Amino acid sequence: MTLPEPLRASAQHIGLLHDKRRLLDDKRHRLVDALESAELQFLAALSREHEAGQTSPAQLREAYGTLAAGKLRGLRARWIDAIGISPEKTVADAKAEAARRAARRARRAAQTPIAVSRPTPPNR
Repeated sequence: MTLPEPLRASAQHIGLLHDKRRLLDDKRHRLVDALESAELQFLAALSREHEAGQTSPAQLREAYGTLAAGKLRGLRARWIDAIGISPEKTVADAKAEAARRAARRARRAAQTPIAVSRPTPPNR
């Protein structure tokens, strides 16, 4: 049995929308694959830098934040595999480092004598 003409047009439209949805799903999967590949390359490079002692806790925290913005599943496990410490410890270490720096700045500021300015002589 064939559908009446108005329904056939709607059915064709629905079929086209299904096709578009499949294409978008395929693009989405390819994009996620590309993002994961880029993330793994980034993590490999970051891991080398970290093992060489060339990254600070703040840099690791920033790197994790950059990756977390992508909202890809499994980031935590990939991070731990590459870096060897949890993201939570990464954030805690960065906060502790920032607190130490702030404390050092405060100590230096307290030790630095304040220069007293002399009044400017009046113009004659």
